[in-house]
Parts: sequence; structure tokens; C-alpha cells
Amino acid sequence: MEISIIRKPELVVAIDFGSTYTGYAWQWRADFLNNRSNVQFNNNWGSGALQLHKTSTCILLEAKEKYGMEYKIDSFGQMAEDIYKTLCKENESEIPGKWYFFKRFKHLLYLKGFHKEIQAEDQIGQHVPLLDVVAKLIEALKNHFIENLKQKGQNVEEDKILWVLTVPAIWSNEAKAFMRQAAEMSGIKKKNLLLALEPEAAAIYCIHLPNEQRANMNELGTPGQVFLTADLGGLTADLSAIKVLEDGLLEEICLAQGELAGGQNVNDAFFQVCHDSFEGDSWKKTFGKAKPTEMMDMEDDFEQKKVKIGVTDPRAENIALKVPFAVRKEIEKNTIRLKSTAGTDQKLKLKDDELLFNSTFIRNILFKETCETICNIMKRELKQDGLRECKTIVLVGGFAESPIAVQHIRKMVEESFTEIKVVVPTSPFQAVLKGAVLFGHDPMIFRSRISRFTYGIGTNSLFNEKIHDAKKKWLNSEDKKFYCKDILSVHVEKGQSVILKEQLGRHKYHPMYKDQKSVNFSIFSSTNVPKKTAGSEEPENIMYTTDEGCRKIGAVEVQSPNTSRGTDRNLLVTMVYGGTELSVIVNDETSGNEINAEIRFSNM
Repeated sequence: MEISIIRKPELVVAIDFGSTYTGYAWQWRADFLNNRSNVQFNNNWGSGALQLHKTSTCILLEAKEKYGMEYKIDSFGQMAEDIYKTLCKENESEIPGKWYFFKRFKHLLYLKGFHKEIQAEDQIGQHVPLLDVVAKLIEALKNHFIENLKQKGQNVEEDKILWVLTVPAIWSNEAKAFMRQAAEMSGIKKKNLLLALEPEAAAIYCIHLPNEQRANMNELGTPGQVFLTADLGGLTADLSAIKVLEDGLLEEICLAQGELAGGQNVNDAFFQVCHDSFEGDSWKKTFGKAKPTEMMDMEDDFEQKKVKIGVTDPRAENIALKVPFAVRKEIEKNTIRLKSTAGTDQKLKLKDDELLFNSTFIRNILFKETCETICNIMKRELKQDGLRECKTIVLVGGFAESPIAVQHIRKMVEESFTEIKVVVPTSPFQAVLKGAVLFGHDPMIFRSRISRFTYGIGTNSLFNEKIHDAKKKWLNSEDKKFYCKDILSVHVEKGQSVILKEQLGRHKYHPMYKDQKSVNFSIFSSTNVPKKTAGSEEPENIMYTTDEGCRKIGAVEVQSPNTSRGTDRNLLVTMVYGGTELSVIVNDETSGNEINAEIRFSNM
């Protein structure tokens, strides 16, 4: 939480763990005070890195037997990919059980029913807990930065470093807690760790751009202005609706929207076209026999060539990809053939050992389909009441580097909303990292956020037959009174604007039994908004924890050892949701103790 981290850190380091690329940036406190734009990036990832300030999201682990531990980090990023390919070429038979190479595994955190034990699958089908893989990647990045700092002759006490880890705004609280746990497993202390929502970090970056750039972006950052930030990454389109307040602080004004739609969609559609353009299922079967390293080369080759579309002369845009050896052999035997339909030759051709793709098809079909999905998300967001004053959409992230993507999105949006201007900063790929660094120095820049869910505590109420469900009636054998179980005591409502640090919805609870020395508070989230009950006897909104859309997300156990007052012990519970995570504060009136309790998420 923003309210419990170290203040005025000497150094802020932000890590952007992306679906395709990963990197870090940093800034000293003195530089932040003197020149906020002076954020430094690491540009040395080893030879072959596809991006200057980021490297591939991948890691190579060595098995535990040799080191007496679960896994040892061998390498990460582009270097790990190069080493793994070399290992496969030198002695492929020694890979299983000894080497584990993981690439592009972030999508697992979006799965429904996500839980801590979920497994990540490597290039050859071996499995390792996702938590271990993510923790090792964060550890590798952390160690890389510390070593980088030492080589520059700079030193800082690790307790004075604030690490900022970026996460999508649309992630569940469980996924955010998972990333926090992974970061702590990497050696980062709780007080030195802050999560930053990616589209919000990008918004912070944009409002701190030089005046000339902001003027060219529809006067972005002007007090009173409402704008929409769209972080377009490899896997997601993550939106955030922001208002700039008179004092320069920011306010989220609508529920965050987003979907799985990004640059990877173009890649997936591209390879699907490959499969669909050949006769029968021979292509798919043979493709499945290709070596993992050949597939990695083909994917990387497409990724490199894809970004050139729209940048160079159209005649230089045709994409030629070398097919895997197993596929080439079948092509030579004529057991794999392109379909003879009229549309196939407008998409791709087969020549020698290469697939030649028509860039016009990729530009006008594959890119356009993904951009339409993104625009539909934006259109839904723009229909919300809070965005009636919006005149600017800011595109950031890796997919916003593509001129074709920007062109499609700009055209689609401005056709439907003529008064809205779509703008892109000069370095959209750096926006999240730079903004996350600035957020680490000034975590109170967001005055308020919108709650994505209704949050509350599962409790019991004295049974009222006029308003309570008879099926939930039960008798307390100690006080001989009837209670209604499964009551959701609402603390924060979905769509509610919650001010940072403000303790909202303080509710009073008490033990059910006289000798009870601890109370377990079950915490629930609901996709529903509480409805007012018809009667005046119970003014509170009635919701049950068993309602559709309501689920348990965690629990907090509070000790109350002094039982001298029996059940007449008040426990005051407050939820603090103004930050990027959910926290609970419990005050035991009997002892006067206040506990800042962490939520123990059910799936964790």
C-alpha cells in the first residue's frame, strides 16, 4: 500500500514485467527534485536484444540437484534465449530435467480461477510453479540492476531503495497479491515495494512531459482536463480514465476497462492464417514436430519484421519467414500444399524454404481486427457519464509504437467521436516505466480511485423475518438468540470513488461467544451494487455472501485475548482501498490496539 512504504526513498527502481518484453528504469531522489524527466534506463541486455531499453520476457533456470536448491537462475532475457538455443544445438538430450526455459508466461495471471499453485510450462513441456518462475525473473532483474549500479561506482543501502512493480489495472486482487509475494520471494522487503497500475503510470508520465510535447498532445495535463490513457501492450489493452485536479493531483473517474487484446493478437492471427492456408491437417501435424528453437526463431523473426510495417516503403514490407526443417522436408515431398483457393495467394506464397506474406493483408486485416477490438473497448469506456468531457485519448505501450496500429485506432475513434483527438507521446514504449518511477517518488499523486468491486465482511445479524432469508436462520446456543448468517456487511461499493488514505466504512463487530479469543473476518468481493431494502426497520443494504457474483477473496484473523467483557468487545474494521491494493485496519477497543492487517487471499 502507498500508506506503508518508505518515504522519500534515495533511489526508485521500477520493473515493468511485460508479456513480451521486460525492463527496468531508475531515478535518484536528487534528480527527481531537480529534473523529473531525467529517468535512466538499462540499455545493455547483451547482443541480439530486440529492444533498446527492454529485453525478452524469458528466463533460463538450472535444475536443483547441482545446487541443493529448487532452481538456480542461469540467465534471463535475450541472453537466456541465446544460451538456451546453444544448449539445444550442442546436446538436446541433456535439456530435460536439467534446463528449464520459460518465455511469455504472463498470460497465466489472467486465467479464471487463478491460484498460487498454477504451473508454468517451458518450451518442451516441463512444469515449474509460476510463482517460482516470476520470483526468479524479478530476482534476476533486481540483481542485474544492483550489479549495474556497482559497475558505475554507485552505492546505496538497499533499505533506501523503493522498488516499483507495474501491474495491469484490470488484474484481480489475487493476481496483484501474487506479484507482491513473488517480489518478496526475490528478496525485496514489504516496506520497499510498491505496485503501480500500468495505465496510471503512463498517465503520470504524460502529464510530466515537457510543455512543448504536452501542447502537441491537446494541452495534456491542464487542470480540469479529462483524458483516457490506453496502455497497449503485447497481451492487453488496459485503460484508465483520468481527471487532472486544480492542485495537479490526479483522480480516476470511471471504472478501469480492459481486455486481452494487443500485439500478440496479431502474432496469433498470423500463425492461424499459416495453418488455415494449407490443405488438410498435414501442416499442423508437421508443424508440431518442429524443434522448439525453430519455432522461437520464427516467432522472433515475425516480431522483428512486424514492427517495420508502416515505417518503411510498402515494397520493403513483405514478410519472408524461413519454415522449420521438418516442414521443409514435407514441402519437398509435396505432402504439404497450399490451398488452391483464390484468396490464399493474396495472403501468402510458398517459395523455396520460405513463406512470403503479403504485407497489405497483414496491415489491412490482421492489424485491423486487433485494433477494432481495442476501439470497441474504448467506445464502451467513452459512453460512461464521467467521460463526457473527455477530448483526448493517449496511446502508450509497445503496440502504440506501430504506426499502422495508431493509424487504425485514430481513424476508428475519430469517426465515432469527432471531438476526441488520439495522441501518442514520442516514446510510448517508455511511458509505463518512466511513469512508474515518478509514481514511486510521489505515490500520493492519485487523490482517488474507483473501486472495481463491492467489498465487505461476511457476518451475522439478529434475524428479522421481514427482510432476512428464512433458510439462513440459525440459533446461537449461548445467548439463545436467532441470527441470520451469510450477511455481507458492505464497506466499499462498486463504482465508489475512494480517496487515498481515507478510512471508509468503519463498521463495528463483536465476537459471537464470550470466551472467543480470536475473530476471523472473511472478506468478499461482489460484482453487484447493493440495493436498498424496502422497509425502514433495517436501513442497511442487504446482500448475502452466497449471492451470484459474490466470492470470498481472503480472510483476516484478529486476536482479542482479553475476554473479561464477554461479547461486549468492539472490533472496529475499516477497509482502505485508495491505493493499488486492498488493506484492512482493525481497532480493538478493549485493548486500544490498532492492527494494520493484511488480507490473506483465498487463492494464495
